[in-house]
Amino acid sequence: MGLHAETDRSLPDLTGAVAVVIGASGGIGAAVAVGLGRCGAAVVLGGRSRDGMARTAEQVVAAGGTAHVGTVDVRDTDAIARFAATVVDDHGAPRVLVNSMGGALHKPALEVTVEEWDDLHSTHLRGAFFACQAFAPAMRDAGYGKIVNMSSTWAFTVAHGRSVYASAKAGLGHLTSALALEWAPFGIRVNAVAPTTVRTPRVEERLLAEPETEQYAVARIPLGRLGTTDDVVGPVLFLAGCSSDFVTGHTLLVDGGWVTAK
Repeated sequence: MGLHAETDRSLPDLTGAVAVVIGASGGIGAAVAVGLGRCGAAVVLGGRSRDGMARTAEQVVAAGGTAHVGTVDVRDTDAIARFAATVVDDHGAPRVLVNSMGGALHKPALEVTVEEWDDLHSTHLRGAFFACQAFAPAMRDAGYGKIVNMSSTWAFTVAHGRSVYASAKAGLGHLTSALALEWAPFGIRVNAVAPTTVRTPRVEERLLAEPETEQYAVARIPLGRLGTTDDVVGPVLFLAGCSSDFVTGHTLLVDGGWVTAK
């Protein structure tokens, strides 16, 4: 987890900057939090699993950053508001907000329940919107902020069983553009990163049980492999740092060429 040593020279300098990562208990969110720590950020971890975030916090500190843990369930808008207020009160306006909420649904459309639809969209789309809304006033008052939403290649393509997840991620991409336009006068840049299947512990478990899933994905990726968390962390850090200050409203594909080749 984290960046390869040879890339350290290109890390943005986020020394002392407050960076909030929601969905930091594992997977891509945890890797992003560690990457931000390596840049010197004071990382605030948000999510549902306090044990998972405690493990991430240890890795952030080991990478050279500082870590603070706060629980939040983004399906609960009141919880988001409380979490944001606590972060701003305790640490000041964040320079960076990363929305990396987990969870997926692979199920035929005719079998999807209302509860499954609401749970996934409340996490990936509604949750992301209200997290952005909760932190934007502090960024506006500071005159600067970077928001990075974690999208997916499924925002650009579809497959059997992906209707709910794909529609949520497509909505997130459009939301990213809309917020970028509306908040540009405040100095808030809003972008997204859209990875393909990434080797996280949860994904590895699925691939062991369903090897055909990996075969399907790799066959469609021109670079011939699945993604790693390192592949995603670098683009997120670029969007979080000052090198991307003239980039907003963009979704950066990190998919080995999947969407290009579709």
